[in-house]
Amino acid sequence: MFEKTLVCLDGSKLAEQILPYAAQQALRFGSKMTLLRVMTMPSSAYMGTEGVSAGIIDLIEDEVRRQEPEIEAYLERMAGPLRKRGIDVNCTILRPAPAGHAILGYARDKSIDLICVATHGRSGLGRTVFGSVADFLLRESGLPSLIYRPQESETEAAVEPQPIKRILACLDGSELAGQIMPYATEEALSFQARLILLQVVPEPVILLPGIPGVEPVPIRTDVMIEETKRSLARAKEYLERVATRPRERGIEVETVAILGRAGETILNYASSNDVDLIAIVTHGRSGLGRAVFGSIANHVLRHSGVPVLVIRPKSASTVGTGEPT
Repeated sequence: MFEKTLVCLDGSKLAEQILPYAAQQALRFGSKMTLLRVMTMPSSAYMGTEGVSAGIIDLIEDEVRRQEPEIEAYLERMAGPLRKRGIDVNCTILRPAPAGHAILGYARDKSIDLICVATHGRSGLGRTVFGSVADFLLRESGLPSLIYRPQESETEAAVEPQPIKRILACLDGSELAGQIMPYATEEALSFQARLILLQVVPEPVILLPGIPGVEPVPIRTDVMIEETKRSLARAKEYLERVATRPRERGIEVETVAILGRAGETILNYASSNDVDLIAIVTHGRSGLGRAVFGSIANHVLRHSGVPVLVIRPKSASTVGTGEPT
């Protein structure tokens, strides 16, 4: 499924925390892995916006000559333990440029199948909660991405792949959300993992406008309770239909329909049930929303303690059929 994997690094210990998760993907799928780092643009190169002067070009070339040996040694140091595990790894250094654009251009030129990135590295979480590079790649690349929110630690990154035993695929009944299924299925097959199909049914609530800090109040009338039961039953039927194909391929599948608020419920379920990987599309029924990928995926990416496999769905077709592209 993933023949070419791209791992984005920036020299920080936080960014390196993606390595164990990228390694397990490469080992299971026999992927060729590229460790990539974009050189830092000299700060003075941002001054003087009219054209590119000869002085700026010289400054950049000096910076390239200064950074290249250090970055090359760093990437080779990261690659060594991965190669010992039998992963085919090459190291690539890109010239000074805006990191997101440089990574995206490389991924397209080299026909990368999976981009692996920590949600932030040297620069911290930043205004978008996950770093601007990960934000840009999710928004612009259209490629499957393995995203990990690193722990705030400066310890050395491990390269021992963590086992994947339970995969949580997040669905909402829409054809767009269903496009995660081929990826979740292949992951479950490759790791011989249990696949959990989860749909969160929204709980009916009464909003109290104009009162800051007051949570919505659940509606508990007899009529709404019965409608909620019907909604849960419809969700369970839908999940059982989607489960048919992976079960036919020998995967152990569990279907779960839960009442609640989607983002929080997904995270709580993952935490309480030892989920090792969350698979989700960037939007489903509700469309892209303000953050380009929908608010549910946004919330999961912000707070998940496990890696998240994210795809940006194509135009609606069939639910959970076909193969990953």
